[in-house]
Amino acid sequence: MRPPCEIVVKRLLPLLRALVAQELMNVYGWTQSQTARKLGVTQPAVSSYLSLLEGEDTSRFDMEELKSLVKRIAEGLATGDMTLSDTVMEVCSLCVKLKSGGFVCSLHKQLVPDLREESCEVCLRLFGTGAEEVEERYRVLNDLKKAAEMIERCEDFASIMPQVRVNIVMATFGAKSVSEVAGIPGRIVEVRGRAKVFMDPEFGSSSHLAGVLLAAMEIDSSIRAVANIKYAETVRGVVERLNLSIGWFDREPLSAEKRGDEAATDLVKAIAEGLGNLPNVIVDKGGYGIEPVSYLFGGSAVEVAEKAIQIAEALSQVEP
Repeated sequence: MRPPCEIVVKRLLPLLRALVAQELMNVYGWTQSQTARKLGVTQPAVSSYLSLLEGEDTSRFDMEELKSLVKRIAEGLATGDMTLSDTVMEVCSLCVKLKSGGFVCSLHKQLVPDLREESCEVCLRLFGTGAEEVEERYRVLNDLKKAAEMIERCEDFASIMPQVRVNIVMATFGAKSVSEVAGIPGRIVEVRGRAKVFMDPEFGSSSHLAGVLLAAMEIDSSIRAVANIKYAETVRGVVERLNLSIGWFDREPLSAEKRGDEAATDLVKAIAEGLGNLPNVIVDKGGYGIEPVSYLFGGSAVEVAEKAIQIAEALSQVEP
């Protein structure tokens, strides 16, 4: 099993690093130590990369394309106009192109002749059909980031945060598993009376809330996000005044083995079936050792955040 990434790691990346280092030193007068710090490698590594240029066979590379990329990266690093993530974007874009019918593809088939005989087009198909999925995941993460920023800016949000803390999750279109649902690792916490998010959203970071969302999506395909906030009679009153529909479930009648996280998933479905639709808010009354919480549903993370902020701001008028 020899994927094309092996060629990229062993041939392309060392050459790119060597050429960028050479450009930074020759054109911008950087030392090996300065170059190493900017490239995120050691000074001996830079020396080793530069020595590769003396014996490296570059005949299979499109050197004009590589040199153009090298100049952009070196200039961007030297002037500060290019961030580290920008350089990653540049390098990975080139990598995708070279794997999709470029020299990496050709060299890969040369090193593994069976792939040529099989007329391998894995990278072309992978990057072609996978682009839409990647875009969808990007949209989900971006929406969650916006929602998290909105929540952090809300001065009253801490008033609706339960002891178990808050999370907000969003799924890709048609998601079927937890790995297709993104949330905030470590949840949203309270710091000095304000909601605070310490990590960027990630897929697969909240199994419980993801399970609740996936259950809701089976009932209503327009639902893509959910957040948990605290439950109290004052919260209930605010929710009703905002004309948000409510569903309830009580864990107490359940047997002990059914009171865990899976109970929320099962009962979300039961409530929706009983009401004939999925309500805007589902209240879990909790039980022994389980804090009561409210689940807010919506078509996006931003929509859910807006509902939560409305509740928090309205509650601040009720609770001084």
